[in-house]
Amino acid sequence: MDAGFLKQGYSANDFASACRQFTDKFGALQSLVKYQHPGDLHWDDGKYQGDAYGAYAWAVYVAEVSVDMRTAEVRVEDFVAVQEVGKVINPILAAGQIEGGVAQGIGFALYENVVWQEGRMVNGQMTNYIMPTSMDVPPIRVFFKELPYARGPAGAKGIGELPLDGTAPAIANAIAHATGVDVCQIPVTPEKLMEMLEGVHA
Repeated sequence: MDAGFLKQGYSANDFASACRQFTDKFGALQSLVKYQHPGDLHWDDGKYQGDAYGAYAWAVYVAEVSVDMRTAEVRVEDFVAVQEVGKVINPILAAGQIEGGVAQGIGFALYENVVWQEGRMVNGQMTNYIMPTSMDVPPIRVFFKELPYARGPAGAKGIGELPLDGTAPAIANAIAHATGVDVCQIPVTPEKLMEMLEGVHA
């Protein structure tokens, strides 16, 4: 290597010039990095034992709901999701993961009532298993708090199913706050909420 490259105190322009000289002489600069799992974290997939996750992601969810006290129908009007997932590598894909999980969580909280009979699901058709449509999903405002995890790939922790985990409790708490009922069962269908309301006002 040219000894001139070893001098201290390079400016940004010096660095850019050196990069141009390198690529002119050797072609495009390439770098390949592969994440290596920390050696002191052990997971046995056969026994399902050990450190499955080196770190946990965290989130805060806030739902704003409206409740029709005559029909007991609930509508989610607004939803805020704040995520701490380490370093966000791809903001668009990460936000999409959150939005999809929240939409699924709205179905879990309000619509998707699985009915079992003798060990079989009896409402497994699109006509009798209700899921939220695009009209049932409110604006989902996603915010990230980045706290890079030093031992994760590029500082990431992961998102996975985290958005689904907190959505239903946020909606149930909002319903409880709006109506005064103790929501302890989901999905909160109009029929179930009507029974809860009747129990409160009995």
